[in-house]
Amino acid sequence: MLRGLMVGALAFGAAFAAERQFKLVGKDLARYNKMRAMSGDPPLFAQLVKNGIGQLKKYGASQQGQAFGFLGSLQSDAVRYFKMRNM
Repeated sequence: MLRGLMVGALAFGAAFAAERQFKLVGKDLARYNKMRAMSGDPPLFAQLVKNGIGQLKKYGASQQGQAFGFLGSLQSDAVRYFKMRNM
């Protein structure tokens, strides 16, 4: 019981500290987004999402052939395993 109480207290403290940090960062982020809007840029979060999606598309296009090869190798490994098991 004491262990649960200690873990709960630590979790509450961590959540409280995280909430305070998000509140402080929120003010700075709002100010930064206003400056970005003045220069004609989209908000920071929108820019990060756009860049992330672009990187995922680029990675997916470069790795597309490898996925099919991996699936084929899994199938051949499974067939080999069942052959060895039935010997």
